Amino acid sequence: MRLDKFLADMNQGTRKELKQLIRKGLVTVDGVTVKDPGTAVTKTSDIVLAGIPVVYNEYEYYMMNKPRGVITATEDARQETVLDLMAGEHRKDISPVGRLDKDTVGLLLITNDGQLNHQLLSPKHHVDKEYLARVSGKVTENDVKAFARGLFIEEGFRALPAQLKIKAYREIPAEADFRDLAMSNAPGQDLPDGVTEITVVIQEGKYHQIKKMFHAIGKEVIYLQRIRMGSLELDPNLQEGQYRKLTDEEIRLLKQSRE
Repeated sequence: MRLDKFLADMNQGTRKELKQLIRKGLVTVDGVTVKDPGTAVTKTSDIVLAGIPVVYNEYEYYMMNKPRGVITATEDARQETVLDLMAGEHRKDISPVGRLDKDTVGLLLITNDGQLNHQLLSPKHHVDKEYLARVSGKVTENDVKAFARGLFIEEGFRALPAQLKIKAYREIPAEADFRDLAMSNAPGQDLPDGVTEITVVIQEGKYHQIKKMFHAIGKEVIYLQRIRMGSLELDPNLQEGQYRKLTDEEIRLLKQSRE
């Protein structure tokens, strides 16, 4: 590839800025100063920019704990995106794997590995996506069975069987401030019928799918957090809005997340 593209891919500056630096003699390739931005280099070339070695990383993998109110996109002229939260040096071609709704929080994988992206999202690979949710009303064992059978959630579409587990139920007086309840950090709401905390595992990722599944049984999701994708679990040390690189072991296991 071209030298200027190599450096731009490694987030060392814009192509225009890098061409100027190269022409000023600030870049060496395998110990030799070069001034042609179009110089051919490889991933293993020894490249130094202004005295600092630049190592080529073909793929980068990040885990983010997505916060509420941020959209899952690479760029947007009006709204804050998950990539807007990522400072520092990273490849410019990274993007989120799948999407979380604007008001959904939790695990988001961000990478430029297109093959892994396809592997995790393709229905034929049956990769689990696990969510923690809080639902208005009382979720019952009949609801668990309905999820296990697969629900019709809109005309012409029936969701695949899903694993619904009931974690806890709490009755809430109408005058209670939902924000003060230890069970939830969702916005305050009037929930006289109580709230159920559940986990649900799906292998699809249709638009608003979990919310639509609960609508199909007459209930509303008031808080939704993704906690796992395949083998990758949300790091409990990551606060909402924080992110980190995946470990080599996490990457290895994630690539095995197929049926």
